[in-house]
Amino acid sequence: MDLPKTAPTDRFGNPLDPIVGYARGVILKGTQEEVERMLRARHIVGERVRTKGKESVYDLSGMNRGSGITADDVPHLTSHVPFFERFEGQTEPYALKHMGADPARNRALIINRVSAANFVALSTLLAGGDRVFALAPAGGSTHPSAVRPISMVGAAFHQFHAIADLERAWQTQGPPRLLLITPISASKRHIALADVQRALGLPRAANTLVYVDDAHMASRIGYFREPRTFELGNVDLGVCSADKHVAGPRAGILVGRADLVTEISSRVYELGFDAQAGQYVGVANALRNFDPDVIRKAGDLAEQLLRILQARYGDKAYLGGPGVSLSGDDVLEIARAGANKGKPKLVAVEAAGVVAMEMLAQDGILTIGAVSMPSSAPVVRLMMYPDGHRLGVGPIADSLHRAIARLGEVLDDVEAARDGLLGSPPRLSKIPPAATKPHGVVRAH
Repeated sequence: MDLPKTAPTDRFGNPLDPIVGYARGVILKGTQEEVERMLRARHIVGERVRTKGKESVYDLSGMNRGSGITADDVPHLTSHVPFFERFEGQTEPYALKHMGADPARNRALIINRVSAANFVALSTLLAGGDRVFALAPAGGSTHPSAVRPISMVGAAFHQFHAIADLERAWQTQGPPRLLLITPISASKRHIALADVQRALGLPRAANTLVYVDDAHMASRIGYFREPRTFELGNVDLGVCSADKHVAGPRAGILVGRADLVTEISSRVYELGFDAQAGQYVGVANALRNFDPDVIRKAGDLAEQLLRILQARYGDKAYLGGPGVSLSGDDVLEIARAGANKGKPKLVAVEAAGVVAMEMLAQDGILTIGAVSMPSSAPVVRLMMYPDGHRLGVGPIADSLHRAIARLGEVLDDVEAARDGLLGSPPRLSKIPPAATKPHGVVRAH
């Protein structure tokens, strides 16, 4: 008799949300609360810049998210008429080159986000009953922007974290409709190049497709010195980011077999996922000027920071390419050391968020844990691009230490943690009795 399977949990026994892959908490209950946290972080940044200047914020997010456009571009962006003449069709060749694709068989689309590219590509190509095998790094997971559309269309999703397990399933169950590979996860875990290439070499059925969610391709190229997406092996579709260690706007670069991209493009334009004029131009500039050496220098600094943090926290601190990371569960463990060993009232995403928001509010250190979109991994991520060298590893390490100490103070105080993540709830002022007119008509002035 088979025993019933138990739902997966984190190390503290909290059930994992099957879509995002981490536990929801009493504060960050879902997407709405994560958006509130993100918007509050943006507000803190804005206020700090207004009162102390732009240089008072140190961007350790690993992203740029500027416009990417130049003063020379602006006169041609006044309407779509000069835009079409100057820019239409100019970005796609850079995209193909950036991802190592063959222009003779591949086509590119510039989409407004990597998450949008994942959604539209997977929901277009998959149907109910299809099987998807996903290879994600050990300690990481497939991004929710890929898991959600797979679930929405009714395809079966099977995730693997070891190449041997993927190969075994491939042999026993046969090739799937789609192999989805995430070389670097949102938690900055990394699959060894040899394992990615083994996965790409598995025998395929006539209808098997390979999709590489290569959002962090720039890190693979710059820090790990690996090949570009379409140089890895036989890839049908791939997506990378224009702003993750690339000095461009937030956008997704989708490249793949011409027939597949043509099919996907119809849905892209129908649903409004296509990059708009300024974004499209900014992507071209970012790809034209892409410099892997900047990432390598950030990686050198990350290795210095790693030595400091491992001296304090042991191997809980790990190298995430050109940055250093700690999982939310590990941050909880560090914060409660020597304190009550009972189950924490916060979950990993809340703990990582408290640390990120504290570093931002107190020291002006901006990390992806503060301004990330909902469903990002519950990890403290300290990326050395673009401002790590400007701040230095000592102040970064000290800020993290203070933020974790603050987390320890609020571990059992949900309201204090809520204030750090979302701010105090707005209070309605009482209307003075003389100003009320319960029985009369309020007249307009």
